[in-house]
Amino acid sequence: MAEGLYEHDSLDSGMAATVNGYNHSAVTSLTNAGEALLLQHFGDLLRITTQKANTLAELLDALRVCPDDSIFKHTFRTLQEHHFIREGFSNDFAHWALTACNEPGLAEQLASVDVREFTSLGELRERFVQIVEKHLQLNPADGQRMAEETFYFCAADIVVMPTKFVAETLRDLPRV
Repeated sequence: MAEGLYEHDSLDSGMAATVNGYNHSAVTSLTNAGEALLLQHFGDLLRITTQKANTLAELLDALRVCPDDSIFKHTFRTLQEHHFIREGFSNDFAHWALTACNEPGLAEQLASVDVREFTSLGELRERFVQIVEKHLQLNPADGQRMAEETFYFCAADIVVMPTKFVAETLRDLPRV
């Protein structure tokens, strides 16, 4: 397990399927006769990493070194968890810039990043770094101003637990 603290998070859970030892996050079609679909329960265990930020300068430093799964958690997972929200921002960095740092311009720039356009977490990270760097170059005093609350970089570890449910055919799925 990675370094950090764990918090129980039972809200993000669902079913996964295993065919020939390979985990699938959604039920897929059975392609080969005789393969059983083993349904498994999964959940996310929220992990608070060692990176945190109390200023925009600290956010920039932490963005450069935090694990990729932290970038994923604060962007893609946040988008997935809050896709229905009509107001606010779809990533945690933008939300923190607005609510804790009172930087609406920076928040809008961070929120304008469409995570669906990125195929690499490294490229996504670099885009956030560029935005914060540019903001701090134009507004150097903002870098050391204390935020109203600390930003804790988190990540989510997926925990898969076996169940007793097995489907031999697609017709078996409604029963499980």
